Amino acid sequence: MDKGFLSVALPLLLILPLVSLLTYSQINIYVGVGSSDYGYEFPIMQISGINSTITYYCVNVTSQIPSTQQNVCLSINNTQVFVQNVLWYYGSHTYPEWGISLYYNGSYHTYDTQPVMTGESYTLTTLWHYNGSGVVVTFYLSNGTDTLNVSRYLPGVYKGLAVSLPGTVIVGYGDSSIACFAPGFNVSVSTTVEVDDKWYVPPAIFSGFPNTGESAVHGRAYLGSGNRVFVVYNKTHEGLYEPQILALPSVIITGNKVVVFPFNSLWVVRYPNGTSSYFVNETRYVGGAEVCPYGNISLPFQDRLPNVTHFRLEKLYYVNSNVPVYGSESFYVPQEEYVFALVDGSYEPVLIDGNTTIDLSTTEQATKVTFTTTSTVTSTVTDYVTTTVARTTVTSYVTVHVITSIITSITQPSPSKKLYEGAIAVIVTELIIFLLFRGWRVNRRKRYPS
Repeated sequence: MDKGFLSVALPLLLILPLVSLLTYSQINIYVGVGSSDYGYEFPIMQISGINSTITYYCVNVTSQIPSTQQNVCLSINNTQVFVQNVLWYYGSHTYPEWGISLYYNGSYHTYDTQPVMTGESYTLTTLWHYNGSGVVVTFYLSNGTDTLNVSRYLPGVYKGLAVSLPGTVIVGYGDSSIACFAPGFNVSVSTTVEVDDKWYVPPAIFSGFPNTGESAVHGRAYLGSGNRVFVVYNKTHEGLYEPQILALPSVIITGNKVVVFPFNSLWVVRYPNGTSSYFVNETRYVGGAEVCPYGNISLPFQDRLPNVTHFRLEKLYYVNSNVPVYGSESFYVPQEEYVFALVDGSYEPVLIDGNTTIDLSTTEQATKVTFTTTSTVTSTVTDYVTTTVARTTVTSYVTVHVITSIITSITQPSPSKKLYEGAIAVIVTELIIFLLFRGWRVNRRKRYPS
């Protein structure tokens, strides 16, 4: 066996167990190297409006200030119309800038103003209404006290949403620029969507799937309570384009109730007798019925995830948790799925899958599962380091982080533990790079002796 290979492989075998100490707050998908966007995005679905409240706690950057963009792509006369509602925030005591943009027929149609408003929270709303001959798009900006609105009319036949995932993101100032977040950066975004004149939380929540030409670096997003996505400074995965799945459709069964997540999203239940109805948050349990999020949604990288767009109700897995999941510590799930537990202020995904447990027993009613949020995929670490050393961009490599170890309870990590894990991540990554480089030099010297 090649001793040069062993000089790298054996130390790596010792290092990789250390990687299992790391935890991940979201389901992460590694797809390449480069900048990203951060915010609150959701699947393409049948809606007629987006409403987002943005709170700017701290906007530290080492670049030009970022823009906050509410983006959606409409199909009108089978032509894609890119619609943007944009805010530039300069501080709680300074007037912001507000602009709208519609891109169609090869050109941008814009409007910009500086409203006499102040505050640290603003609401962006974009509504579109098809009147039979065209689409009226209305843009709103509000600080809770004052509201501005602008409308534009687009003639043609409306076909629905198209192409990119809609949402509200924090990205570069404009003209394809990149925002560089700095320590302390913290902005929250909460979003609802309009369905038949009522407002609901989207059935799945993402961050980092590009829907605009601008982008950002040194950031990360997590889903907190109250339907708020927090965009914060983070350099753990510097230079890595990393879309995040913050919430997926999820179903648990507790008593005679079916409880669904995300909270306040719109769902449909179809009963075995052929009837159906809409519901929010919970409905009555009927074995054999099917529940699904409203809108016939499809998910990005759906082939890498459990099928969570349709759930046939049955008590397949029984779960005990030390941390409440949707208000319950003991419940059933109808199939393999992610449930999301609020741990230390962030919703943590936990994969319920009999094949991934270390405490698996079969009863007459269900398969019993006990779990925690400890998870890692070590191959992603080594593959990403190899990609970085080679200075290449990967466009097809996709790995979903899933739960790979299950223990008996969910624990809330302390800040010092998170800091410790971050330090280990840096040390492990640097050591892997060093060993890979050393192994390359050993092989090179053997092939090309001086």
